[in-house]
Amino acid sequence: MSAEACDDGMSLKPGAVITGNKGGYTIVKLLGEGGFGAVYRVQFTEKDGSVSEYAMKVEKKMEKRKHSKLKMEVAILKLVCEERKTGSHFTDIIDRGKKEHYFFLVMTLVGPSLDDMKRQRPHKVFSLATGLGAGLQCLEAVEDLHKHGFIHRDLKPANYARGLGIQRRIVYLLDFGIARRYLNDNEELKTPRSAVPFKGTVRFASRNCHRNKEMGPKDDCESWFYLLLDLIVPVGLPWKKMAERDDVLKCKDEIREDSEKRNNTFFYRIPCKDYLTKMLQYIDSRGYTDKVDYEFLYDGIKATASKSGVKLDAPYDWEVEGSNSATGKSGSKTNFSSIKSTKSSLKKAPTKTLKSKFTQSKTTSNTK
Repeated sequence: MSAEACDDGMSLKPGAVITGNKGGYTIVKLLGEGGFGAVYRVQFTEKDGSVSEYAMKVEKKMEKRKHSKLKMEVAILKLVCEERKTGSHFTDIIDRGKKEHYFFLVMTLVGPSLDDMKRQRPHKVFSLATGLGAGLQCLEAVEDLHKHGFIHRDLKPANYARGLGIQRRIVYLLDFGIARRYLNDNEELKTPRSAVPFKGTVRFASRNCHRNKEMGPKDDCESWFYLLLDLIVPVGLPWKKMAERDDVLKCKDEIREDSEKRNNTFFYRIPCKDYLTKMLQYIDSRGYTDKVDYEFLYDGIKATASKSGVKLDAPYDWEVEGSNSATGKSGSKTNFSSIKSTKSSLKKAPTKTLKSKFTQSKTTSNTK
């Protein structure tokens, strides 16, 4: 059954076939949808007769829309793929194309999001070992994106997902629809705009985003820090039930000004609050034109894990719970065992080394 021109891409039925450059992709099921697009699980018959499963993201063509979100996603994934050497926190582009009423992108099929898995956990939170380990991978993805001159602007647990099968320990960064290039064609920092419309998700947005200021790498890092706490703090972020942006911003300011409130509500029962405070202070000290020392943040995670007595290379919660089997061939050739990056080797470094490096004063901050 063909679905070449009779659909807007938002209601493709199981069994429908979408033809791309490499052949036909059969719709298996709808995985998710939003106002302007949808994601489907699809099957593709390879040349050797084997059947692979991929994800197909579809975006409706909109006359009034200035920029295609899918176009930005393709540009970023192509750029990352060109320089890829080993493992990666980004999905592969398998195929892409356009029909009369929609664009589509076929890419690596991944597992559930960190947000979905967290919601299935007791108290809706990961164990400290898993939260810190996954959080470290989340930051690696952010650093890699920044190296290519882009900021994400919507970092949150729902935009990260685990891999399938042998990639089950890899955390992938997804959804680059509102990403922005912060470097120009000469790889120079763009001049900041005087006013910027709010972009992203209120719960995880940086304070600059709230204040309609230009955002850079430090703002992604601030959002990353909020999502890290969201993964490991049982009560969640202090502002999670607030509906008004101004109230959320006020709460984000207060946890910086009031150390007691910060420790009791923001960090709650998490050990090593001093290490977490240093990480927050460092991120807050960065400005739009400042570079981020990602190694300092990695060391903060490792120091927190070491001091708390947890191992970053321990099995993740979803592995222990037996939810690691692939539902189909993902088509990705990335193998977790091939990742040798020094920043993500996840080997436990000597405690003294971690503590001495991390506890060095990086900056003077107003955070009390």
